[in-house]
Amino acid sequence: MKFERILLPTDFSDHAAYAQRYAVSLARQYEAQLHLIHVAQLYSYVVDFGVDSTSQYDSVLSTLTQMMDAAVDKLSGEPFPLQGEVIQGEPIQEIVRTARDDHSDLIVMGTHGRSALSHVLLGSIAEKVVRKAPCPVLTVRLPGHDFAMP
Repeated sequence: MKFERILLPTDFSDHAAYAQRYAVSLARQYEAQLHLIHVAQLYSYVVDFGVDSTSQYDSVLSTLTQMMDAAVDKLSGEPFPLQGEVIQGEPIQEIVRTARDDHSDLIVMGTHGRSALSHVLLGSIAEKVVRKAPCPVLTVRLPGHDFAMP
């Protein structure tokens, strides 16, 4: 099996950074293109971060774009093709759509191992991507982070 295109969704968390180590290692090994994406579900930023106006969306997108640019810059010396982008939409749908559109051979993503209650209320993005993805998905759990059964 050869991986030519690897998709790495990131939320810029420690969990995603740990999954990135796997994605980078695989991209090096297979000389595969690595595509980093962050899916900005903007209404969640309004609720989660107390942004009080939709006019703040441009500011949020600008910050996320800067974070993506920094993530790509850190990997710029790697010997494989690399791109990063911020996409607006619903995370599961956009991750699956991007994998399909890019003809990704593999998705590598971190999993948060949410508590049972938050899993029931929020679901698992990684779990839903695994079910809907057009290619294999490697989920990576941060060491020392307990997994809570739903």
